[in-house]
Amino acid sequence: MTSNEKTSRPYFRRDQRDGISPPDLSKECTFAEHIVHARGKRTQYTSVSLDPNKIKDFGDTTYLLNRQQTETDGHIVIEHEFLLTELQRTIKEQDKAEKEQDKAEKEQDKAERVRAIQALRYATQRKEGLVKWQFEISRLERKKMIALATTKVQIYFTKV
Repeated sequence: MTSNEKTSRPYFRRDQRDGISPPDLSKECTFAEHIVHARGKRTQYTSVSLDPNKIKDFGDTTYLLNRQQTETDGHIVIEHEFLLTELQRTIKEQDKAEKEQDKAEKEQDKAERVRAIQALRYATQRKEGLVKWQFEISRLERKKMIALATTKVQIYFTKV
């Protein structure tokens, strides 16, 4: 698949009828943490899927991501295949790192590896990709970030 074909593929989101849940731009996390632990919580990512039927349990309304506008405005669409590759890399790296560390570091890396394995399973099943938002937030208070994200993110999605 060429890069042009990838950038034209539609991504969908299931969410509430009244709009897309806003991200919390102040909460940074790994791909695996977002996929496994952030359900119902907010991070700097928004989950999307190549197949709206794979994400029916996430809300009652289907939205289509306006990829062209999203990318034109400087936000990053993390492709499904790239996401899977990165999760697989995390699993392999954590596996190698465990052999060279003390017990406390091994436990932490083991937890990250287990999280990445679960995330890989979920991302594959849901045909998941992510959007990493690149809004300028350096001068905003946290509560204003959520309000900003609520209004800004809505324009990148259309009800289907």
